[in-house]
Amino acid sequence: MERVLIVSANMGQGHNATGRALEDAIRQRWPDATVRWVNALERLGPGFEGLFQRIYVANVESVPWLYEFFYAAIWRIPWFAAASRWFTAAWCGRRLAKPIAEFAPDLVLSTYPMGTAGLAWLRRKGKLPAPIGAWVSDFAPHPFWVYGAADLTMVMHDVAVAPALRSSPSAHVGVSAPPVRAVFRPGDQTAARHELGLPPDAFVPLVSCGSLGFGEIETTVRELLAADPSVAPIAICGRNDAAAARLRALGEPRLHVVGWTDQPERYTLAADVVVTNAGGATSLEALACGRPVLMHRPIAAHGKANARLMAAAGLALVSTKDGELAETVRGLLAEPERLKEMAEAVARHCETATPLVEALESLVSAPLNPPTQRLRPEDALFVHVATPEVPQQVGAVLLFDPKADGTPVTHVDAEHLLAATPGLRTRLLPGSRLWRARWQEDPGRTSADVLTSVRIGPEAPLDAALTREMDAFFSEPVSPEHPVRARLVTGIEGEQGALLIALHHAASDGIAVISALVGQARGKEPLTPVPVPRRRGWWRRPNVALGASDAPNATLGASGARDAALGASGVPDAASGASGVPNAASGASGVPNATSGESHASNAALGASDAADATLGESHAPNAALGASGAADAALGESHAPNATLGASGAPNAALGASHAPNATLGRNGSHPERSAVRAALASLAAPVRAALARAASPVWHRLERPAEPASRSGTAKSARAKPSQRSQAAELARGVWTLARAGAAPRVGWDKRIDSPRRHFARAHLSAPEVRKAARRAGVPTTNLVLALVAEALHRELGGTAPERLRVLIPMSVRDTGTFRQLGNHTGAASVDLPTGAMSLSERVRATDRMLSDQVGHGAPRAGNAVVRVLGILPPALHRRAAKLVYRGTWFSVIASVLPGARSPVVLNGALVRTVYPVLSLAPGVPVAVGIMTWADRFTVCITVPAGQEARGDRLAAAVVEAFGRV
Repeated sequence: MERVLIVSANMGQGHNATGRALEDAIRQRWPDATVRWVNALERLGPGFEGLFQRIYVANVESVPWLYEFFYAAIWRIPWFAAASRWFTAAWCGRRLAKPIAEFAPDLVLSTYPMGTAGLAWLRRKGKLPAPIGAWVSDFAPHPFWVYGAADLTMVMHDVAVAPALRSSPSAHVGVSAPPVRAVFRPGDQTAARHELGLPPDAFVPLVSCGSLGFGEIETTVRELLAADPSVAPIAICGRNDAAAARLRALGEPRLHVVGWTDQPERYTLAADVVVTNAGGATSLEALACGRPVLMHRPIAAHGKANARLMAAAGLALVSTKDGELAETVRGLLAEPERLKEMAEAVARHCETATPLVEALESLVSAPLNPPTQRLRPEDALFVHVATPEVPQQVGAVLLFDPKADGTPVTHVDAEHLLAATPGLRTRLLPGSRLWRARWQEDPGRTSADVLTSVRIGPEAPLDAALTREMDAFFSEPVSPEHPVRARLVTGIEGEQGALLIALHHAASDGIAVISALVGQARGKEPLTPVPVPRRRGWWRRPNVALGASDAPNATLGASGARDAALGASGVPDAASGASGVPNAASGASGVPNATSGESHASNAALGASDAADATLGESHAPNAALGASGAADAALGESHAPNATLGASGAPNAALGASHAPNATLGRNGSHPERSAVRAALASLAAPVRAALARAASPVWHRLERPAEPASRSGTAKSARAKPSQRSQAAELARGVWTLARAGAAPRVGWDKRIDSPRRHFARAHLSAPEVRKAARRAGVPTTNLVLALVAEALHRELGGTAPERLRVLIPMSVRDTGTFRQLGNHTGAASVDLPTGAMSLSERVRATDRMLSDQVGHGAPRAGNAVVRVLGILPPALHRRAAKLVYRGTWFSVIASVLPGARSPVVLNGALVRTVYPVLSLAPGVPVAVGIMTWADRFTVCITVPAGQEARGDRLAAAVVEAFGRV
C-alpha cells in the first residue's frame, strides 16, 4: 500500500474526525503509505464550501421544517432521490476526477456523502479502479450515504444495516467499530475527574452539541441542574462563544463550561453519560469510551434519525420535550442498573464490531464489489408474482444409494455437488417502482454457506421420512440474499441419503439445474467463479434484497468451452459436448438414424424419446416441440429433424445445435464472410424496432443479422430457400400468440384454491419407466402424453362429479438454444393446455390428451408465451409488476405441470449412485396443485405439490396416478 486518498469535508468536524481515525489506522497498518486528503466541498468550485456550510446551519437553526422535508423526500419519493443522487454524483465525480488521476491512489476512503457519490460515479465510468471504502459517520445512513459502486460501506451498528441496504440494495455493508481516534477508549473515570477538578461522587452529564454548538444548550443545562442536586454538568460549547459566555454568566458552581477543546476525550471519560442532539461524531466518541448517550431535542432530519436508531440499539435514551431530560436523569439516578445495562450494551457493540485496521485490510485484499445485472423479464416474472403465501421457489430431491462400503453420501460429497447449482453465488435485488430487479454476484459464497445436514435414523422408513423432511424443508422459502438452500438427510432406511435443494425460481429453470448437477456428479468442470475471501465486517443481510448476471462465465453462464459441464463442444467424444461424431459422450449427436430407437411420431408434444439409453433425450420427430436427440447417451440432446423447434446441428463443432437443416427453426446456416447490401439495409432499418423486440421475438429477427450468401447461382438459391423459413418463423409466432389470446379464462374448477401460508405438502407416485414406454408404444402416443393423461385421470377422480370437461394446465417448456443452454435464469415458454377431465374411459382420455397436446403445443404456443413475457419486460417496472401478477394466476390456469428430462444412464457421486430425482414445483397465486414429472434411470416420478392443510388431496392424486397406470 503506497498511496491512500481520504475524501472528507469541512461540514462541522465529524467527517474530518472520522477521516483522522482512518488515517491513524492506515499508519498503524501501512506505516510507509502516503496519505493525502481532499476536501469534497472545496473541489465543487469557488464559494461552494461556504455556501453549503451556511445552508446547513440555516436549515438546522432557522428552517428545520425545510430540512425535514428534504430528508423525508429522499426516502419517500424514489424519483426525487434518484435524480438528486445522480446529479450530486455526476457533479462531485467530475470535480474529483483530476486530483484522483494526479495522485493515482491504491485505496480511496470517504467520510462525506457527496464524496462517496462522486467516487461511485467515477467507478461506474471506469475511472477509479482502486478499492473504495465509505465510512458513515452518522448513526443513521440515508440514501446520499450509500452506493453500490463503493466496495465496502461501514455503518455504526447492526441496526443501521437495513436502512443502508434500503438506500442501495447492491451495497456491501459492514459494521465498524466507532471510527474515532485511539485516545477515545474506556479508561479510569476517577482519575479523569480528579484531573479536571470534578466531584468524584456526582452524576456528571457531558453536554456537547458538536463543533457548531447547535441546539438550546442553555435550556439543556438548566434542566440538568434542576434534575437533582447531585448532578454536575459539563457543557462543551465548541465554537459557539456566545453560548459559553451566557452559561458562565449563570454563576452555577456545579456547572463546568468548556469552549473549543482539542482534548474532548478527557471530559468524555469523566462523564457518566453524554448529552447531545446530533448523533454524529460526539456520540461515536461517547460509545468508544463506553458511555451511554442521552439524545435531547435532536436536531432536524438526520439528528432525529440518529436518535431513533441509537434508542433501538439500546445505546441511548431520547427526550424531545421540556422536562423529559430531567425525568430521564432522575430515573437513572433512581435505577442505577438501567445505566449499567446501557453501558454493557455499548461495550458489547464495541467488542463485536469490526476494528478499523481489519476492515481496511479486507477492503484491500477482497475483490471489488461486483456490478449488478438487470434481471431478464422471464426471471423477473417470478420476483413480481411471489407473495409471502406463494413464494416462487423450485427444487429437486436427489435420493442416493449407500456407497460400496455401506457408508452414506457425506456432507463433503453434497458440498461438491452443490457447487454447480445455478444461482449459488448470486443475490437478488428487489427493484422498486422505478428500478428493475437485478442480480448481483457474491463471489465469496460457497456451497458450505447454504448446506445443512440432519441425520434422522436409525433406519427411518424411506417414504415417511422423506415426505416429512421434504414438507419441512420446502415449507421454508429461500431468501433473496441466499436464493439457494440445501439440506442433506442421512440415516434413511438402508443408509440411503437424500439431498434437498431449493432455489428461487428467478435463479434458473429445471433444465439448467439438472444439467448442472449431472455434469458436476460426472466430474465436469462447473462454470462458476473461484471462491474468494469475504470482506471482514460484511453483514449477512436480512431478506431485503432480490439480481443477476447474464455475463459469460457467470455462475452457470453460457460457454462453448471444451469439456464444460454439460456444455457445448464441437470436439469428437468431448464430455457433454455437442458433437457431430457418433457416440459423443453426452453430446447432441448429428448422426441420422442414431441407434437407440428414436421416436418418429409427428407433432409429438415435448417429444419424449423412447430411446433406451438417451440421457435426457427427447423426440426426433419432425415438428416436435422441444424435440431432442435420440442418439445414444445424448445428454439434453437436440433434434436434427427438419423444422424442429430447437433443432441441433449435424455439423461437427456445432455448439449444442447449430443446424444446417434447411428449415431448422433455430438452426444455423453455413457461415459466410460478408453481408449483402440488402441485408445490411434491412438490419439498419430494423434497428429501432429490434431494440425493443429483439429479446421478445429473437427467432423472427434473428436472420436479419445473418451473413449474406455469395452472389452466385447457388448462393441465390440458398437465399431463396431461407425466405420461407423466416416467414414460417413469423407465422409460427403469430399462430402461437393467437392460440394464447383465444384461450381465454380457465374453466371453473370446484376445489379449494386458498393458499394461506408458504407451508407445503409433497406426494409422490413412482412408475416403472420401461413399463411406461411399453404402454406408450401400445397406445401409439409419446410417453410424456401418456403420463399427462394419467394426471388428467387422477384429476378427474379427485374432482368427481364436479369435474369440468376440460381443465386448463400450464405446461412450462424449455426454449433454450445454443447461446443459452447453460445460462443462469429461466429460458422457458409455456403452453396452456386443456386436459380432458370429463367422464370417459381411460383409453379415450389417453387419445384425447395426445390430440389436445399435439394441437395446442404444436402451434408455437411455448415460444409465443416466452415472447409475450419478454415484451412485458419492456414496460416500466411498476407496470411490469402489475402485468406479471395479472397473467400468472389462477384466472388463466388451474394446475401447473412440468415434464423434465432426466438421466437414463447411471449418475454416481463419489461412489454413491443417484437412485432417483424428484422435481419440486412451486404453486402460483390461486393455483393449488403443481405436478412435476421426471424420468430418471428406470423410474418415472410424479411429484405433486399442494398447500399445507390439503395433504389428503395430494396423496389421493398420487395414488390415483398409480392406480390409473395399473389399468393402462
